[in-house]
Amino acid sequence: MNRKNLVLAVLGWAALTLFCSLTVRAITRIDPAPMPEPDLAAWALERLDAERLGQDPPDAPGAYDAEGPIVVTAWARGGILERHVGGPDLVDTVTDAAAHFAEELHTDPDWQPGANPPVRFTVEVGLGEAIFLPAIPYLRELSLVPRHEGIVVRAGDDMAILSPEELLAYGAYDSGIPTPVPDLGLGAPVDALIGRLARDLGEEPDGVTARRIRMGTIGPSEYPIDVEVTEESLRQASVEGAQFLLRHQHIDGSWTYVYDGSTGRDRPAGYNIPRHSGTTYFIAQVDRYVGMPEAREGALKALRWIQRHRIGRCGDNPCVVDRGRVDVGSAALTVVAATEVLAKEDDPLARRLAEGLTGFLRAQQRDDGELMHEYDLAAQAPIDVQHMYYSGEAAFALLKAHEVLGDERDLEAAEKLMGHLTGAGWDFLGSRYYYGEEHWTCIAAGEARGRIDIPEATDFCRRWYEWNDQLQYREGATPWPVAGAFGVGPVVVPRLTPVGSRTEAFVGTYLLMQHEGMETDGVRGVVERGLGQLLRWRWAPGPTHHFADPAAAQGGLPGSPVDLTSRNDFVQHAGSAWIRWADVLRQEREGTDE
Repeated sequence: MNRKNLVLAVLGWAALTLFCSLTVRAITRIDPAPMPEPDLAAWALERLDAERLGQDPPDAPGAYDAEGPIVVTAWARGGILERHVGGPDLVDTVTDAAAHFAEELHTDPDWQPGANPPVRFTVEVGLGEAIFLPAIPYLRELSLVPRHEGIVVRAGDDMAILSPEELLAYGAYDSGIPTPVPDLGLGAPVDALIGRLARDLGEEPDGVTARRIRMGTIGPSEYPIDVEVTEESLRQASVEGAQFLLRHQHIDGSWTYVYDGSTGRDRPAGYNIPRHSGTTYFIAQVDRYVGMPEAREGALKALRWIQRHRIGRCGDNPCVVDRGRVDVGSAALTVVAATEVLAKEDDPLARRLAEGLTGFLRAQQRDDGELMHEYDLAAQAPIDVQHMYYSGEAAFALLKAHEVLGDERDLEAAEKLMGHLTGAGWDFLGSRYYYGEEHWTCIAAGEARGRIDIPEATDFCRRWYEWNDQLQYREGATPWPVAGAFGVGPVVVPRLTPVGSRTEAFVGTYLLMQHEGMETDGVRGVVERGLGQLLRWRWAPGPTHHFADPAAAQGGLPGSPVDLTSRNDFVQHAGSAWIRWADVLRQEREGTDE
C-alpha cells in the first residue's frame, strides 16, 4: 500500500469510528425528563409517612406524569421491607403505595409508629429509557450508569423492574467485571439481572424485551450533599469521622476494619496492621488539633493493643510482628501514630514504641538510602525487598520521630531515604510522565520542610501534583457529582480512597511549595476540589434508608459513591486531609505559621 492509500485508509477508519460512536451514543443516550417540583416531591414522602403514623393524608400540591414506571419502596434496617411498582402518575402511584404498605405491613414491628429506626421511603421516578449496549463481553456490563439507571423488562403487558436504589442495595453496580486490583470491580452483571427479571415474569431471557431505565430518586435524606470547604466544615467532618471510628473501636483497642452500613455490623475481613496504626494516627491528630480527650484515649488503647499483641524482637530492636511476618510499613505507621500522641503530650507507652521502632527502621536502611522492607524472624536478618508505600511511610515516621524525640540519627536517615525516593529511586525512561501512588512520599516531603533541603523532593511533589491535576475531574466531566475525584474517563465510578490519600499529600505539597516561595494557586485548587468531593460523599447523614442504624453510620466514608461500606483507612486519609487543611485555614485566618 502506498502512502496515499494508507492515509486514505486511516482517514476512512477514523471517519467510520466517529460515525459508529455517534450512532451508538444517539441510540443509547438518555436525556432525562425533569423531576417533580420540590413541593410535590416532599408531599410524596409526607403522604407515605402519614399512612405509617395513622395521620390524615396531606393534599397533593399538584400533579406529575413520569416518563416511565414509578417505584415506591419502604426500607427498614437497611433492607427492603416492601415495594410497589406503579404507572407514571405520581399522585396515584404514591396513594396506591401507601394503601398497599398499610395492608401488607400493618402487623410488622418495623411499620409501627414507635419503631427505631423508623421505616424510610424512596420514590423512584422513571425519566427515560434506552437500549443496552451490544452483547460484547465487558461492554454490555458497562451499559448501566451506576446510581442513575436500572433495568426494566417486558413480556406483553407484563413488566418487571430493578431500580437504581435496589441495585445499589444489592451491590450490583461494581460486580460485573472482576479485576486483579483488590476492592475494584467494574460494571454490573447485566445478563444475570435480566435473567432474574425474566424469571419473575415466568419467561426465559430471550422471551423478554430489556431496556435501561433512567430514574431519579426522592429520598429521606439529601445525598450526596453540597458543602462549602471552610475551616468549620472541615473541622466538623474530621471530628465526626473520629467519632465514627471511636464508636466502632473494639474493647481491646483494635478498630473495626470494614463497617457495613447496610447491616450495621463489621464485615469479615483480614485485619491490616498499617491501617490500624494509620487510623490511630488520625484519631490522635483530632485530639492534637481540636482537643478531644476521648480521641486521645482511643489512640492510646490502640497503641496498647499493638504493644500487647504485635511487638516482637528483630535483632537489637523491637518490631511489629503480624502472623509471623515483619514489615517496615507496620513499624513506620506505628511510629507515626505514637509520635502524633507525643506531639500533644508525653506518654510512656507512646515514647517507648516511637524510640524502639525508629531503631528498627534505621537498622533496615541500605547504604543508598532505601530500606529493606521485610525481616526474617528465623534468620534474624533483613530481607531486601520493596513494597508500595513503605518507604514513604518510613520517611514520614523518621521525620515525626525527630520532631518529638530530637534524635539526629532519625533526621539523617530520613534525608538519605527522601533523597533516594525522589531522586535515584524514581529515575527511569518516562519517569517524568508517569507516577504511582506517591502520597506518603509527599506527606513526608511536606513534613521535611525547613529541616531537610532536598530540591529533588520539592520538584518531585510539584510534578506529581501537576500530573494529578490533569486527572482530577471538574464539574460535568462524569454523570456523577464527583468534581475533585481522579480518573481517566466517565465510565468507571471514581474511588474516594485515593482522593483522601492524595489530598492529604497535596496539603503537604502546598505547605512545602509555600515554604519554598513557589506559586501555590494550582495546588490549592487541587486540594480544595478534593476536600469538597470527600465532604460531598461522607455519611452526614448519608443514604439513611440503606443503613441498618443511621446514627451508628454517621461520620463514615464509603469507598465509592456506590459503596455501602466504610473501611477504617477511608476515614483516616480523608480525615487527616480535613483536619490538616482546617489548620492551614486557621493559620491563614490568624496570620500565623507553624
